[in-house]
Amino acid sequence: MSLLNRTSLYKTVDNVNDAFFYGRKINKTDAKEIISWISTRYDTEYSYNHSYGLTAKDMKSPVFTFTGERLLCASMRHIMAEESARVVKQLSKIAGIKPETLKKTDEWFYKMLEASESAGKPLGTFCCGACTIGLWRYLNAGGLPKYQKYISEGLMALHSNRDEAGKWGRFPFYYTLLALSEIDDESALKEINYAMTACERALKRMNTNNIFSRRKRELLLKIMN
Repeated sequence: MSLLNRTSLYKTVDNVNDAFFYGRKINKTDAKEIISWISTRYDTEYSYNHSYGLTAKDMKSPVFTFTGERLLCASMRHIMAEESARVVKQLSKIAGIKPETLKKTDEWFYKMLEASESAGKPLGTFCCGACTIGLWRYLNAGGLPKYQKYISEGLMALHSNRDEAGKWGRFPFYYTLLALSEIDDESALKEINYAMTACERALKRMNTNNIFSRRKRELLLKIMN
């Protein structure tokens, strides 16, 4: 199955994320083709802050995080920009190229984060809980190297949102777990351990009726083993 969907940035990014999540190899030719197409979405009609933009088809269809949380409005555009940059960053290592669009995207993202900091937002976070997780996923893939040092501060913000039921209030549970499972930081491990009871409860109720529930189950098993 082709990973590239020329009518949908969302589907293309989701397909690549799925391949990486399940450990399927992506060859150099496919990596170059996907990078080239995603780069055509740079600074387009539905872009967030001059980054990679969703297609017109995407804007008329449901868009979700990798773990199935529905995305809406500005957060949808921001998170898909972060996820697209993450995919381009990862595929660049396979393709052996550094697209100019990613460099420009990072420049705009840095300005965005500086404005957020000036507005009083905690370091290592951006906007809402879901947008913060999108940021962390890009940082953890090697994006925005000047800002990566603030992941630990961001994790402190996550800690302060604990609801004492194994979750984190405004932070989407599974999307947050996905990011935490990728972050090599003691604070991330502490948050995973805090969520363990909630993970165990969720796994007992989990079915595999759709692609998102299957991903969630795989994620829970990965975290708990």
